[in-house]
Amino acid sequence: MKTIVVGVDGSEGSDDALKWAVTEAKLRGCSLQVVYSWQYPLYVTSEPIYMPPPDKDLIIKGATSTAEKLVADAGVAAAGVTFTIQTPQGRPGPELVRLAAEAEMLVVGSRGAGSVRELLLGSVSNYCAHHSRCPVVLVRPTE
Repeated sequence: MKTIVVGVDGSEGSDDALKWAVTEAKLRGCSLQVVYSWQYPLYVTSEPIYMPPPDKDLIIKGATSTAEKLVADAGVAAAGVTFTIQTPQGRPGPELVRLAAEAEMLVVGSRGAGSVRELLLGSVSNYCAHHSRCPVVLVRPTE
């Protein structure tokens, strides 16, 4: 079955992207691959301290739980669309592009942060648009 990959992170933009992807998957007869990537938290202090590494299994469980809630809130199952949830470790852009290599399309939300903020923080949608091997749909925020 053909697949549409959609990135989620709990933001309003990703919620809109997921809803758009559900409608498109239903129209095209595709399944959805919902991707919620994660990274280890970065700790910055002025004093040297020892902190044990976070529990990877606990982080994955939290990421999966969050993604499941987002999928439920978007009504994916109620729409009759089959789906899987992926929670890869890594930066969102590269992980989405990697997982969408054979997909029909990649769908991501856009926060519309502005050029200066995107320059400083990076942009998942910009990364995906420039590196994806499949078509990319950028779902802009609703006004």
